[in-house]
Amino acid sequence: MRKRSSQAIRGIAIVVLALACTRREPLTAAKAEQIIKSHQFAREPVYAEVPQRVWWNDGNPRDDYDVKALHTLQNLQRAGLLVVSESHSADGTTAFTGRVTPKGFPILGTAPSLRGPCFRAMICYKRYDGLRNFVRHPTDPTKAHAELIWHYEDPTPLYPLFETKLNKPLREPFATFIAFYYKDYDWRFDVTVKKAEAE
Repeated sequence: MRKRSSQAIRGIAIVVLALACTRREPLTAAKAEQIIKSHQFAREPVYAEVPQRVWWNDGNPRDDYDVKALHTLQNLQRAGLLVVSESHSADGTTAFTGRVTPKGFPILGTAPSLRGPCFRAMICYKRYDGLRNFVRHPTDPTKAHAELIWHYEDPTPLYPLFETKLNKPLREPFATFIAFYYKDYDWRFDVTVKKAEAE
């Protein structure tokens, strides 16, 4: 009796494993679209960041990003989401520091960044438009590459406030270059170029 039940369990495990594995077959543009859709949303939230503290001095002069960051802090202050304080130190450092208000607390998140702690907020959505220029590998039918076309849309009220959002124009097409392949009984893809202007 035990032998039969263990054989039945093994048989069920084999069937489940076979169903879980996708078939190795020649990759088509339709299959590539299906692979992408199973891993990504049709619409994805997009966030922008601004450093909580913007500063400069003689050794670290103010650059274009510092100006955009300061304007963003001031925009968020005008919207009632931050209080911005200005300070000057003996070494010649000018600093502007933002502190979140009760109104801004549920809207602005925080995160680490290369310029220290930053405020982070959703500014729009990324909409995926589909694949373009699908090309299968000349000798391996399970490999291919294509461009995933997408654009930014549906700005939130915070979109115009974040002057630090770099290269995020609305409704302009962009492309992500993707390589598809079959490995470990499943279809996979790697991003080769994350963002490029679509021609």
